[in-house]
Amino acid sequence: MKNKLQKLLALALALTMVLALAACGEKAGGAAEDIVNGDFEDVSSGKWVGWTRDDAAFNFRGVISDEKVNGAPMEKSGEYYFAGSKGGNPVMKGTLTSDVFKLGGNGFITFKIGAGKDPEKCYVEFIESGSDKVLAKVGNTDCDGMYIKDHLLTKVVDLSGSVGKSIYIKITDNDDGSDYAYLNFDAFKVCQDDAEVAAAEAEYQAQIDKYGEKPFIEDETATTIANGGFEECDLENGVLTGWKLLDGSALTVANVVPTSQYYWDDRSVYGDGAYYLDGSNNGATAENLTGAIRSQKFTLGGDGYITFMMGCGNGGSYVALCDGSTDEELIKVENTYFSDPALALTLLRMYMDASEYIGRVVYLKVVDANDGSNGGFAFICVDDFRVSLTADEVAELEVEQLEKIQNETYTSASYDDLTTLRNYYSNYPYPVPLKSLTFTAYAKNQVVDCGAVDVTGYLSDAAASFGSDAVTDIAVSKVTGPDGTEITSGFDAVDMTAPGAYTVTYAASYEGKTAESAFTVIAMADHNSVANGGFESGNLAGWTVVAPDTWSVVEGQPAGVISADKWWGEELPYNQAGSWHLDGWNNGIAEPEGWSVRSTNFTLAGSGFISVRMGGAAAAVHVY
Repeated sequence: MKNKLQKLLALALALTMVLALAACGEKAGGAAEDIVNGDFEDVSSGKWVGWTRDDAAFNFRGVISDEKVNGAPMEKSGEYYFAGSKGGNPVMKGTLTSDVFKLGGNGFITFKIGAGKDPEKCYVEFIESGSDKVLAKVGNTDCDGMYIKDHLLTKVVDLSGSVGKSIYIKITDNDDGSDYAYLNFDAFKVCQDDAEVAAAEAEYQAQIDKYGEKPFIEDETATTIANGGFEECDLENGVLTGWKLLDGSALTVANVVPTSQYYWDDRSVYGDGAYYLDGSNNGATAENLTGAIRSQKFTLGGDGYITFMMGCGNGGSYVALCDGSTDEELIKVENTYFSDPALALTLLRMYMDASEYIGRVVYLKVVDANDGSNGGFAFICVDDFRVSLTADEVAELEVEQLEKIQNETYTSASYDDLTTLRNYYSNYPYPVPLKSLTFTAYAKNQVVDCGAVDVTGYLSDAAASFGSDAVTDIAVSKVTGPDGTEITSGFDAVDMTAPGAYTVTYAASYEGKTAESAFTVIAMADHNSVANGGFESGNLAGWTVVAPDTWSVVEGQPAGVISADKWWGEELPYNQAGSWHLDGWNNGIAEPEGWSVRSTNFTLAGSGFISVRMGGAAAAVHVY
């Protein structure tokens, strides 16, 4: 009986060990009949099924269902696929290995692959189980970072000589760079017949035709270029009509966006036409990307003038006129007017005088050379390139653009960007004398004692011109008191017995045309307080900018006094007193730089205490 029991126990133990080994074999060395979860549709557990991850890359969170990645349409199979940029930082490295499976069908395997610009560092291997012999190694040799980027392209792998063998797939990311240094993939599938192989090969060719570089047609004898305003791009098929990608992926058709699209929620770009090229597209294109595009080659005609609109372009981005034969940069224009936040992404019309190159074959090049290491706003926005203009055409456009902005009514709720933009067009160094009535100098703000004030005497600093003609007819047109009362006569003795801020409006007149501006007079009943201490005049009347010289000045008024009561997208209150305050982020001074303003002199009285509201880590008030 005892021997019989021992035999039964031994048999049971042996059976348990066999079952355990069998289970272990399926896990570690056994072969499934097909690729397990080769299409990545099994996401129910929230972790990899049929695949084993090693090291930092290939986090499961990269299994997504998005239709596009970084602007590139993803021709996914089914609902889900893996996007490397979503599954970890591009610098991360690692491997993803499939479970072992028995190769069947006709031995061909198809799959989709995207990104992985360096195929020596990012690739897919098909390996024989047991011997670990690499049967095939496939990298994404089509990814050029300009035309084909994150797109999932169909690949075909011929393993017909290994039918019946147990194999596994190993995906490797060994690239710690930033230029598409990751892999996208989907739909690993074993083909059953030649028809499936042929269909996959045809799909690949269709994708190359659709997303790859298109023939670039140009006529060097033409004096104009096509699609200078980006109005004719084939957005559906990803064609940047009239422009050729030279390098990188920062400037592609994915960045052609409507001029009606706001940035920072409520900022207009004030562009031309329906579309423009936005190097950021509200964050859809990463700022660290770089690149360059060029127009068609053309023969420069007219009087040699070229115009275009540019926004942002901070720290190494520019527009250049290049020689069509040597590619030499003949003229280079950077956005020296960039100012955050006053003129950040706002499109500014600029001009090139290229008259010395009339008759030469040239082209225009747009360059984003800032990968973020040269500071923020590492991209460029452009629009409305016009070439071979005559002096008369330039003169007409100068006035048209100026009047367009002068008549503009939209401005953002957060920033007085329109005033700054008008100031830009009033003071731009036009290549042809501006045939418009414009102030070239402005009357200054004043602080006076309450009483009768001759405001006409303050116009001596104001000057205006029409083209090359100086305008001398400059006069006060009205004075608006602190209570809103308008005074329209007696400007040599305006009653300012009531203390407060008086707005003096004055006008320049020339041949039936009129241009207006204004300055502020602060009337004080005593000198025991700071003139305009609450900035309720809406400007820096009563204050003097001490430093630096780069403080923005708009129509004669130092910038920086704003009426916004909340800041940015956070919608947090400034907690200002009254309606206005001085904001050091709106004066055109770069944040790392310092600045200072000083008040009027005043006689300290009362308790001797001084109160001030301040914000920002660098805020400081000194009493002298």
